[in-house]
Amino acid sequence: MQGETYAGVRPRVPSAREPPQTLAWLALTLAAAAAAGATLGRGEVELGILPVGALVVLFFAGVPAAGYVAILWSVGTFIDMLAPPGVTVSSLRFVPAEILLWIALGSLVFLPPDVRRGLRALARRRESVAMAVFLAAVAGGVAVGVENGASLHAAAFDMRLMLFYAAFWPALAALTRGRELVFKLVCAGVVVVVVLQILQVIVGSSTHLFVIAASDLTSSLTDETGFLRVRPPGLTTIYIVAAFALARVLWGPPQHRLRGWPMVAVALTGVVLSLNRNMLLGLALGLCVAALIAQQKHRFVVLVATLGVVVSGFGLLAQGSSVGSNPVVSRFASITDYSRLEEQSLGDRYYENRFALKEIRDHPIGGLGWGPHYGAVLLRSNDGFVATTPRPFLHEQYLWIWMRAGIIGLLALIAVLAFGVWNGARWLRARHGKEDAWLGAGIVASLVAVAASSNVAIYLTPPDSTVPLVGVLALAAVTRRDLARS
Repeated sequence: MQGETYAGVRPRVPSAREPPQTLAWLALTLAAAAAAGATLGRGEVELGILPVGALVVLFFAGVPAAGYVAILWSVGTFIDMLAPPGVTVSSLRFVPAEILLWIALGSLVFLPPDVRRGLRALARRRESVAMAVFLAAVAGGVAVGVENGASLHAAAFDMRLMLFYAAFWPALAALTRGRELVFKLVCAGVVVVVVLQILQVIVGSSTHLFVIAASDLTSSLTDETGFLRVRPPGLTTIYIVAAFALARVLWGPPQHRLRGWPMVAVALTGVVLSLNRNMLLGLALGLCVAALIAQQKHRFVVLVATLGVVVSGFGLLAQGSSVGSNPVVSRFASITDYSRLEEQSLGDRYYENRFALKEIRDHPIGGLGWGPHYGAVLLRSNDGFVATTPRPFLHEQYLWIWMRAGIIGLLALIAVLAFGVWNGARWLRARHGKEDAWLGAGIVASLVAVAASSNVAIYLTPPDSTVPLVGVLALAAVTRRDLARS
C-alpha cells in the first residue's frame, strides 16, 4: 500500500517456519470445528460457542484486519447491534457485537510476531495511554454511580457500550499491516449501506431493508413531511468516509483522483438521505481546518467557489418555484434560520443541558457516574395520557462524558481527539507532495467533523459511532509512528 514501504520500513520476509505453523493452525481449526459441531449437535449451545469462538480467534489472529472490521460491521452497517439475538451466560446477556469485541481483543495475543511487536510499541505511546486513562475513568464511573444511588447492575449496564472504545487496539493491529485492505472493506460496507438507504427511500417505511431493533426503529426511519429520513446504523461510518473521500480528491494525487469522486458521491448521498444538518456543517468545518493546515489550497478554493455559485443559483431558483417546498431543501435551508432551529432542535438540547449542568455543578470532579437519572425526561402519549420516562441520553456529548466519567474522563477524551488531529496535521504537512498526504487531511477533517457534531448530536457514546471514530484515531497513531521512523 501507499506509504507503507517508505521510511526504512523493511518488507516482511517469509520465514522457513511458516509451513509448520500453517499446518498447526489448520489442525487447530479443524479440531475446533469438530468440537463445535459435536456440542451443537447435542444441543449444548453454550458449550458450542466456545470452539466457535476459538475458530474466530484463529481467523482474527491470522488476518489482523479482520478483528477490527468485524467489530465495525457488527455495529455499523445495515444491522443494528441490538437487533440480533443475544447470548446468555448465567444471568448476563451479551449481544453478538460485544462478544466479537472481546474475541478480537483476545486474538491480539496470537497475532503474527511482527504485528505483535508493532502493537506493543504503539501501546506505549501517548495515544494508547490517553485511551487507557479514558477507559479507566469510564469504568470508574460505575463506582461513582453506585455511590450516588444506582445499583451495580444498572451502573454497569449503563456503562457497558462505552467499552467499545477498546476497539482502538484491534484497529491499531489492523492498520499496522494491511491498511489498504481495511480501507477497501470499510468502503465496501459504506456502499452497501448507502444503496440500501436509496432503496429504503424508494420502497417507503412499510418495508424494512435494515435490521433495526424495535427500540431504535422510530429514530432510524422517520417521515419528514413526505420524505423518508433514513439514519442507518452505519451512518457515522458514512460520515467519516465522506471526509476521507473529499480529502482524497482535494489533496490526493491527480492520477488517482477519479477513484475518489465516486466515493464522494456515494458518501454524500448517504449524508443527504439522513437529513442530518450537523453532518454537512461538520464536513464543512473539518475541510476548512484541513485547508488551513495544508500547504496546497487551490483545489479547496476552487471547490468552495464552485459550491458558492451552485448554492446561490439553487437558492434563486427555489425562491420562484416549488423547489423551496421540498422537505430535503427545506430542512437543509433551515441551517441559516436560528429561530426555526431553536424551535425544532436546539430547544430540546438546551433543556437537556440545563439538567446536566446542574448535576455537574453539584459533582464537578467525579461527575454523577453511570446509572443515576440526571433529571431530563421524555414525554410519551399512552392511551391519551402523557407519561414521562427518564431521558437516557444527552445530545451535548461532552457534558455527558463529564457527568458520567468525571473531569478526568472528559480531559482524557479531549486529549485523545487532540492527539489525533495533531498527528493528522503533522502527516499532512510532512508528506506534502507525496501520494499519501491526503490521509492526514482525511484524519483532520473527519475528527474535527465528529468532534464538532458531538456538541449537538450523539456521536461519542453509541458503538456505531465510537468504533469508526477509534479507527481514525488508530490511523492517526500509526501515521505518527511512521513519521518517527522516517
